Amino acid sequence: MGDELWAFTGYHGATVDQAVRLSGSAWTERDIVSVTDFSGDGVTDLIYRTDVSARLLSRKGIKASAGGTELSSLGSAAASADGEDGVYGSSGWGSSSIYLLTGTPDANGDSIPDIWTVRTDGTVRFYTGSRTALSGSGTEIIGTASYWKTRIAIG
Repeated sequence: MGDELWAFTGYHGATVDQAVRLSGSAWTERDIVSVTDFSGDGVTDLIYRTDVSARLLSRKGIKASAGGTELSSLGSAAASADGEDGVYGSSGWGSSSIYLLTGTPDANGDSIPDIWTVRTDGTVRFYTGSRTALSGSGTEIIGTASYWKTRIAIG
């Protein structure tokens, strides 16, 4: 049960219009970071962390014929627009280094989704989003602080 990927669409505060199972396996050691259009093509994409390789991976969605995104294109790499997952963050993204992370629609005004992290040393970092792949180690927003080491979520 805990390793399935589901999409809940049409959120209305307390209810959703539908729940769609996208994948029945392989999500145990993955964390969804962002589900939004990072590529700039008007179609929803998926960015996720895989703890096995300590990377961020991207999966490009396919436009549905009636508009929106074909949800099944986000269910597996083979069904995605590129037919495979791309590397969005190449290394150092494992939970042993980054305790918490979340994507935001756009925090710096460049129209590209961004990522916030809490590292295991208690620092909070901001990563400017990219249409293809992240680079650099982000900008430290808050220095080492034990307060952030005890949070259970950000975002």
